[in-house]
This record gives sequence, structure tokens and C-alpha cells, in this order.
Amino acid sequence: MVSLIAGLRVTVNQIWPAGPAFAAPAAPDRFIAAGGCVEPASEARELAATVVGRLTMTVGEGDRVSAGDLIAEVENEDLKAQLAAAVAAQSARANELTRLKTGARPQEIAEAKAAVREAEAVAVHTKTNFERQSALGMKQIVSQEDVERAQADRDAAVAHRDLLAERLALLVAPPRYEDVGIAQANLDKAKEDVRAINAAIEKTLIRSPIDGAVLKLSRKTGETVTYLPPTLIATVGDTKRLRVVADVDQADWARITPGMTAWVTAEAFSNTRFHGTVARRGDQAGTKKCVSESPEERLDTKTVEVLIDLESGVQLPIKSRVDVRIEESRKNEKLSDASEPPHLRGEATAFKGTRTR
Repeated sequence: MVSLIAGLRVTVNQIWPAGPAFAAPAAPDRFIAAGGCVEPASEARELAATVVGRLTMTVGEGDRVSAGDLIAEVENEDLKAQLAAAVAAQSARANELTRLKTGARPQEIAEAKAAVREAEAVAVHTKTNFERQSALGMKQIVSQEDVERAQADRDAAVAHRDLLAERLALLVAPPRYEDVGIAQANLDKAKEDVRAINAAIEKTLIRSPIDGAVLKLSRKTGETVTYLPPTLIATVGDTKRLRVVADVDQADWARITPGMTAWVTAEAFSNTRFHGTVARRGDQAGTKKCVSESPEERLDTKTVEVLIDLESGVQLPIKSRVDVRIEESRKNEKLSDASEPPHLRGEATAFKGTRTR
């Protein structure tokens, strides 16, 4: 028995020469395995309705869109009619304020000045006539009634002249501060009415928040949507760059750092590996977000979310399930002392023993 063990024994000195210290043999690459789902690099954005109504327009699934482009529109003809009336009212209020600040037209002022001059001439004439009639009355050439009539004509002419002079002063005077304030307030209210209706119309327009493509169209033209609960209309995302959201076991959290290399395989590309880089490691454990249809998959394990950026140009179906292998870097390799038992990874094994006599 002893000879059999001796025959199978391989001494340490036969494998590594004796010495003060040696580096342990390089271990093969180590991986952290996980499952994940493909997402756009900007993350998919779900667009829902904020009003109740019927869809009158939608884009097509797969269409390319830019930020601000119209994705869908809810019927809003009544709001557009209200907007037209509000815009007209705003224009009227603006014109009223402008007319108040501008004052009378030059032609109106010229007409008023001419009327004052005419009234002044009449007043001078009636004054002269009154003086003449008074002198004749003192000589009893005319009756007292004629003198009083001349006096009345003079007083009326002077009053009419003064009236026209005041009207001219009003035409050339600047507007009152209070009147300008009221007109300005009316204009501001009209502007707010227009802004409120525009905001209501904007709620009926579903726009893309990012540059990307329509990944999924959940509602079509003619269907009714609501906001209680919000009706999902479309999902958009930037498919030019993809990333994988991997569910990594929380026990491997400390072994992952940004910048590590990852390899992704998909069922549709069984013979292809896609290169990626760890972009971010989540700091909160939770349940799996990307679950396969396998009955053997455990759903009660706690996982952390790890984001892996794929190389530019990689095309994979959004939301598809993939397998991820993250290369774990070997840091701080220990130097083994010759006196310590060596440890070999792989198929080779070293046995240490003594011969029994």
C-alpha cells in the first residue's frame, strides 16, 4: 500500500524548484454570471395620456423621432376654437391700450383747434354787439329787451368757446395713469387666457422627450384614452446605443466595479458574444426585474442592478432576455511560501506525504 502511494505521489520539488517564494500559478478567468434584459442606452420612456379623449393621430411603430416630435394627438377641436376666440380678444385689448397711449389723431386735434378759433370769433362778435346795444340802450334808441338779448348771445358765445377749448385740452393731454393701468390689466388677462388654452391643447399632444425610435405603439388612431389611470400610448428609446440591465446576486456586489469587461449572449445569436463594459453598479438590493420563463429560475433571491454598456453598432431586440458573464479582474495575487502546501487549479493535483517505513 505504501509503495502504491509512493508510486502515485508527485513531490512538490518535482513541480516547483525549491526557493524562498514563488507566484501561485495563474488562475483561469473567473466570471460573475447573471441574467439581464436589453434596454436603450437612454432608457425606454413610456408616454401616457394626461387627458380623456379619442386619439386622432399616431405615428408608426419603429418610426425614428427627434425630441419634441409629435407621437400622438388627442381630439382638441373645441380647444382650438376657444384659442381662436381668445387670440382675437387679446388683439382687441392690445389695440385698446395702443390707442389710449397714442392719443387723438392729428386730424382730430386740428379740427378741435379750428372749432376753438371759430368760437373765439363768435365770442368777439357777440361781445362787440353787446357793447353797441348797451350804448344804444342808454340813449333809449333800442329797447331793454334788445340789450338783454345781446348780452345773452355774448355769454353763450363765451361759454361755447370755453367748452371747445377744454375739449381741445383733453385731446392733446396724455392719458390718465388709471386708464392705462386698466387697459394693461385687460391685456394681461387676455394673454393669460391664451396661455391657459395653449397649455390645455399641449396636454392633448404627446411628444417624444428624446431622440430615438418608437419601440412600441400601445394605442392606435380612434381609440379612447384616459388619465385615471394613465393610458399607455407609446414607448420610445434611443436604439443607437444599447445597454444591458443585469440582475446580479447581491453576494457578488463587492466584486463588481465600473469598467469591468462583460460578455453578453442572446438566444437569437447563439454563436456570438457581444462585448460590453460595466457602466454602473446599483447600491440597493431588490427583486429581479428581468425574469425568464424558465420554471427553474429562482425568484426569491435578492439582486442588485448592474448597467452594462454595449459597443456601438450592436443590434439586439429591446426587452430581450440575455445572459451576462462579467470578467472578474485578479488583483493583489498572493505570493505563496515554499513551506506552504501548493494549490493547483484545474486538473493537476500535487500530493504531499512521507514514506512510511
